[in-house]
Amino acid sequence: MDPTGGTHRLVCFSFKGSLMFAGGLVLASTLIFFAVWLQRSEQVGWSHERFDEEIDQSYMQRRRRSRKRVNFLFLVCGILVLVATLATPRNHAIWLCCWISVMLSLMTILMLAGLDALRTMRHVRHRLDHLRQKRRKSS
Repeated sequence: MDPTGGTHRLVCFSFKGSLMFAGGLVLASTLIFFAVWLQRSEQVGWSHERFDEEIDQSYMQRRRRSRKRVNFLFLVCGILVLVATLATPRNHAIWLCCWISVMLSLMTILMLAGLDALRTMRHVRHRLDHLRQKRRKSS
């Protein structure tokens, strides 16, 4: 028998539960604020980027559309983490569905980020070829 009358185990579980709840709130708010910050930065533009030429316009449209999807997925992940945190493990179905959805969304974000990197590399190669041709014509 527990010398504290069995309350020790209950207090530890309650303390762990509150840590998990706080961790869920921190993770959810971080993902939501990150998604909002990324979207705002994409709309305002990054300080070191300059895309003035016509060749860059189609790339920028595709990049904005792709990054808007990624930012939306980050927002959805944050909302799902918040729902899972509020549902707690007592509602097994909701909790499990939310966390599985978060995992699948984050895997989708990784795939979209890889595609964005390939698109950027392809654009840079195309842009360098364009600049070389321009330089040959001028000389």
